[in-house]
Amino acid sequence: MEQTINGEKKKKILIISIWESIWSLGEGAGVSDDYYFFKTARGRGFDLHVVAPAGSIQGPPHGGKTNGTAAGGTHTVSSYPNFFRATRRLPTWMRRLLWPLLFQVVALPRAVAAAVRWKPDFILGHSHYTPLSTYAAGKLTRTPFGVKLFGVMELVHMEWGRRRYVFKNFEQILALKIPQDAWIILNDGTRGKEAAMKLGVPEERIRFLPNGVNMEWAGLGLDRAALRGSICMNAGSSAGSPAGDCIVLFLARLVPSKRPEDLIRAIPRILERTRAKPLFLFVGDGPSRTACERIARELGVAHAVRFEGAVLHERVPEFLYSSDIFVSTSNLTNMAIPTCEAFLCGVPAVVYDVGDTASFVKHDRTGLVVPDGDIPALADAVASLIDDPDGRRKMGENAKAFALEHCTGWDERTSLEIDLIESLIDAGRA
Repeated sequence: MEQTINGEKKKKILIISIWESIWSLGEGAGVSDDYYFFKTARGRGFDLHVVAPAGSIQGPPHGGKTNGTAAGGTHTVSSYPNFFRATRRLPTWMRRLLWPLLFQVVALPRAVAAAVRWKPDFILGHSHYTPLSTYAAGKLTRTPFGVKLFGVMELVHMEWGRRRYVFKNFEQILALKIPQDAWIILNDGTRGKEAAMKLGVPEERIRFLPNGVNMEWAGLGLDRAALRGSICMNAGSSAGSPAGDCIVLFLARLVPSKRPEDLIRAIPRILERTRAKPLFLFVGDGPSRTACERIARELGVAHAVRFEGAVLHERVPEFLYSSDIFVSTSNLTNMAIPTCEAFLCGVPAVVYDVGDTASFVKHDRTGLVVPDGDIPALADAVASLIDDPDGRRKMGENAKAFALEHCTGWDERTSLEIDLIESLIDAGRA
């Protein structure tokens, strides 16, 4: 017997995922997009079924239930063998070739079987691995289907020559050739809509949505001076600086794509050009941390650097409010969620100009934008803000105002996506 709400049949979404955890970004990391999507979808009465890799599905934060009813909607999970985990130690080039193929062999049949058994009203795939699965399941069951891309990674580098561009992006290029009723692309600054259109996706099939951020952080009113004093005191005399000096924050996973080593390499020049004794605070962890620590020692700047490691997402505002300058050096985009969060907390940014970054970080207004990969320019920009407290305070005020006007809260962001899915369902029934 079909479940109903107010006499109407409940709608169902089948989600085909590649994520080992549908609830978080990993230990100590932020809450995932899926958490907010599930919260909104279930609150609006949708039943959800997730097909995901086996072995790591975790429950939602704060002790919530992974199955059952919440505000009218339910969700259930089924799994396919976790080949990602089994082959994770293979070289990158081998995983790039193997994982898309294994997904079609291992996950696609499970996804199609779930669609046939569960009879969803919409089929949603996550990432460029899933378009063939959504297409097959959708066509077989005559169900509207689409894929959500959380940014488009190196497709952003449209300045590359054709040969390099294809070599770096062949998996996504092939995926975007598979027709979908909708491509839901989140705007993380990697120019997803432009890239998809360049590769032949019809504009009317693209739904370009903003990322969600914790807008409430703008009104936390944390005591900046107290937080600064605590952080500098905890840094210790060997790796800290007086509480009155400037704190330069790098907040991201320490992985090659984020290029944390660039800020480390910029520190000697910064220290030469500023009168202050800044503390360079790295919040996050990852495989690049060892290299960063080694480079800091080799350059003789370890005394000015502190590695905090991964922190709980709920503690991130403490580090943002205590900081004076936010630095982002990603090779994909520097207008992603951490930059938005920094702006909401009134912290100006110094960033590399890559992707669509300059549309968000306004040079000389909300921060400083320097040429991509230019470490001396990065150092000079950071040093100039360290020595200009009035200027960076004004930029911080501008950044907060800009974020309040241009960023989107999670409830609004996920409501936009659910509205879109409902419209596709209704169009499919027409």
